[in-house]
Amino acid sequence: MHRKILFLYNGGTIGQIPEKRGDSVILVPPKDSEIFRKACEPIIKELNQKSEIIFEFVTAKDSSNMTPNDWERLIFRIKKAQDEEGFAGVAIAHGTDTLAYTSTALSLALHGKNPEQSGLRIPVCITGAQNPIYQSGGDGKFNLENLFRVLNKAIDLGVADVIVNFWNKVFLGCRILKINEKDFDAFASPSYPVVGTIDAKGVNLQTHLLRKKSNAAGTLLLAPKFGRGIISFELTPGTDPNVLAGFVTGGGISALILKSLGEGNVCNEGQYNLIPVIKQASEEYMTPIFITTKFVSGGAGSAHYETGYEPIKAGGIPCYDHTDVAVDVKVRWLIGNGLCSTIADYKKAMETNYAGEVTSQAK
Repeated sequence: MHRKILFLYNGGTIGQIPEKRGDSVILVPPKDSEIFRKACEPIIKELNQKSEIIFEFVTAKDSSNMTPNDWERLIFRIKKAQDEEGFAGVAIAHGTDTLAYTSTALSLALHGKNPEQSGLRIPVCITGAQNPIYQSGGDGKFNLENLFRVLNKAIDLGVADVIVNFWNKVFLGCRILKINEKDFDAFASPSYPVVGTIDAKGVNLQTHLLRKKSNAAGTLLLAPKFGRGIISFELTPGTDPNVLAGFVTGGGISALILKSLGEGNVCNEGQYNLIPVIKQASEEYMTPIFITTKFVSGGAGSAHYETGYEPIKAGGIPCYDHTDVAVDVKVRWLIGNGLCSTIADYKKAMETNYAGEVTSQAK
């Protein structure tokens, strides 16, 4: 019997179809999965020689409509595929706009709360596309074919991690960002090496950059929940401290993420000084304030400048080389699974590498 691969259609451009709306033709989610499934059949038939690929419909919606509820649905489906159904790997077709959020969420939830041990014993590979699979000359078919090639290679090498293939690269799922809306080479991993390449010779994976299957691991111990009430602000010159203070003092939020002007730098003088707000939130309201960066290759935590040192001294939590996507998802994950109860707990958690999402700050 061939190995079994579970193929989950989870929406996105790769499966969307054109529809005329007024004078425009736009891409919309298909009414059901049949059109997409039939388009995939030639690819699946060709690759079935090595693996038995079992297609399953999850959703056809645009990825901009994805929520943490969708992440949880995928997490529990993957657990069942591994622990109860004997699948050797899981392939997922997903929309590109929120693909990085989903891949980070799956990484944290499936590897779990213990940084030293994971119950994940199979690879999970995700892809999407800038064009639907039906479009000639696009990247949909290319990425989908390579989804299964990458997954088969990962199975052969004993990889047990969440990875993403897009165009000619393979990435660690919790380290990626979408950086382009039209180029086929649309994703980057700014603070972690690319973990694989796809070229004329096939798929090459750098297994030393990935987690491998552990024979000692038992069933998958999930950390599958994601909290609510997280607000993210991109700081700009003139960000009003009173606006930020209003969110904190008004209640209803669990955490505030500040995408800073550089490697953790925020305004620290004059009427736009944010330091008092950070201090008040941390000390009086016990609301964690996470300091990250909006720059693709940046990192918040080195505090080379006074404007980066002062917010951390005031109680802000440095996020080091997490992507801003990983910060958002990880904060939700920490809250949802009850991993932190104090500001100090959050600081330690953002230094901790649970699933490959950050370079460990352990001394």
